[in-house]
Amino acid sequence: MKLFTNAHFISMSDPGETYCAMLTDCGKIIKMYAEEPTNYHGAELIDLDGAWVYPGFIDTHTHSFEGGLYSLGVNLHQAKTLDDVFAALRETKPIGGMIFAFHFDEHAITEQRFPTAAELDAIWPDTPLILRRVDGHSCVINSIAARRIPWEEPLPADFDGYLFKRPNDVAANWFHLNLDDEGILQAYHQAARAALQRGHTTIHTMIGNGRNNPEHYRLIEDNAANFPIDFILYPQITDVPTALNLGASRIGGCILADGSFGSHTAALSEPYSDDPTTSGELYQSDEMWMNMIRQAHAADLQVAVHCIGDRAIKQILRCYLQVQREHPKDLRHELIHNELVDDGMLKDMAEARITAVMQPMFDRLWGGPGGLYETVLGKERTRLTNRFASIMAHGITCSGGSDWYVTELDALAGIHAAMHHHNPAQQLSAHDAISLYTSRAARISHDENRIGTLQRGLDADFVVLNSSITEETDFSKIAIIHVFKRGTEITVS
Repeated sequence: MKLFTNAHFISMSDPGETYCAMLTDCGKIIKMYAEEPTNYHGAELIDLDGAWVYPGFIDTHTHSFEGGLYSLGVNLHQAKTLDDVFAALRETKPIGGMIFAFHFDEHAITEQRFPTAAELDAIWPDTPLILRRVDGHSCVINSIAARRIPWEEPLPADFDGYLFKRPNDVAANWFHLNLDDEGILQAYHQAARAALQRGHTTIHTMIGNGRNNPEHYRLIEDNAANFPIDFILYPQITDVPTALNLGASRIGGCILADGSFGSHTAALSEPYSDDPTTSGELYQSDEMWMNMIRQAHAADLQVAVHCIGDRAIKQILRCYLQVQREHPKDLRHELIHNELVDDGMLKDMAEARITAVMQPMFDRLWGGPGGLYETVLGKERTRLTNRFASIMAHGITCSGGSDWYVTELDALAGIHAAMHHHNPAQQLSAHDAISLYTSRAARISHDENRIGTLQRGLDADFVVLNSSITEETDFSKIAIIHVFKRGTEITVS
């Protein structure tokens, strides 16, 4: 047994509920103490030196394979010019005989454009290279990659390296599928290290090509015990029989109902403010989604679908409502991202008993005056983006995710962003913001009786901080001192 003392243990069960000591045994919490214990039960004493203890953070939406893989490659988030991009690419090293680069934003560089295949060829002519946009919905590849990828349809004669929509997915999947098992496991171990560095003990991740291939799902499931954190796996496919054959309890993740605001492919009810010629697009028919969701619901599979624009959210929400009305179940189907919603949609979400898996950092990056949301949606619709407080007020379970690699795998950054939403009406209290990555996050995967709070009988997963999230005004001063998984400290190596 271990008795952790001399700390502020924030249970996250109820606002303000704090303990001063915690007893664990065999990876479980045995007792929480409101007063300093006098009987140590023969336990090993661990003095936490006045620190602040929270449940281990849970990130409910990551692309951990890509995040781990690309973090072994080159991160372009600080690039200011194409010359910066080219210099970074020259200095990177191939992984499994390929070059991976990510977090590129053409709007953040002087030239305001993507590099071309010819420019990439000048640096890496004989090694396949993929450079992915920050939102993952478009990319650039070099010529050797273009020649090797088995395209579903021929590339245009004037192809310059840029891909979006389905060809973007085909290219990314080709790069991923051509890694060997060693490279895949290396990527997931890198993801686990990144998670631990920021206090996460559990992260959700998608595995699959978005259609019918779950890729390396079995490999990661078979190696689950070798990772220092828990990966909650989503077979990222629409093929329900395959998900059932895998023994999965959920299906989807980033199976796409639409695209993204930055690429003008998120499906809107009204045209884009900066391009009135388009309202984005729905990637699949109503019939396809209804058949897939009804089949999954009947098989007790939780469904998770990427939907960003209000038209796409309504499309998926109608399906969730229909199956829930036909056969009420506590499956907690997920709306991933769920960025643009009106009050009527909130009522339907509550009735359908859905869960909203959202990313507070999206508001930090793209909300506010002059931000991406205002540019593409206008001021009125921007007020309807990322409505955390409204969603909670309707009794809808909402959780926080990073969408890593799109934003950093960093719960503290997400908590701060939720507390300081650009729209004051959507700002969360510290307790509610923390719950996005603890108690509410655990509910997303039906794990509230295992993780997410500090209480008797639950796993002893917790993070030790040097100061209080609630009381600290400068989050840059909050440091992660220790991370414990099932009562054992995990050292990041």
